[in-house]
Amino acid sequence: MSGEGRSRRRVDLLEALRRLATEGGRESAMAVGRFLGHPTEVEEAWLLDEPDAAAVARMAGRPDQELVAVGMDLPEPLGGRLLLLMPAAEAERISQRLVPAAAAGSLDVEGESALVEMGNIAGSAFVSALARTVEGRLLHGVPRLTRGRVRACLDTLAPGAAGPALGVRFGWPETVGTLLLLPDPAGLDGLARMLGIP
Repeated sequence: MSGEGRSRRRVDLLEALRRLATEGGRESAMAVGRFLGHPTEVEEAWLLDEPDAAAVARMAGRPDQELVAVGMDLPEPLGGRLLLLMPAAEAERISQRLVPAAAAGSLDVEGESALVEMGNIAGSAFVSALARTVEGRLLHGVPRLTRGRVRACLDTLAPGAAGPALGVRFGWPETVGTLLLLPDPAGLDGLARMLGIP
């Protein structure tokens, strides 16, 4: 394949990934809204098409912002990881809503479990949207929760992630969350074939 052909293929693949992330994000937002008991909508979607660890960190949140993040491995053909990131203060408010007995201003075991379940619901909706696209059955890995600055969250849940990356920001009355898709670069050729990209 010529250099121009490879460049065109990459552009087409990244556009397909952007559509996948947007559709998966929309499905995730709707599922989270049902879980929380009120509508949740996608507010913004964006793409980072070149490996840049610092830019991935900026997509996930301000470097000085404390986050609660739920991450899960993604199956082939996409591979990589999917993360749901929320500002810690908002995560605590959501926990309080979901688990009224939880101590205000903190995340106890029950509160963390509720947030992991929310991440699981968001991830399942995203993977279901992907499965419809590739016409196959897909499952994500077991969700894991961590808390800290954005770089620490990424190092814990997605070590070595450096792009391409796709972010989908969605909101509901209390908060804004970011769904961060970090596909495995080694799996992109296989995904392109499944999507019919020559």
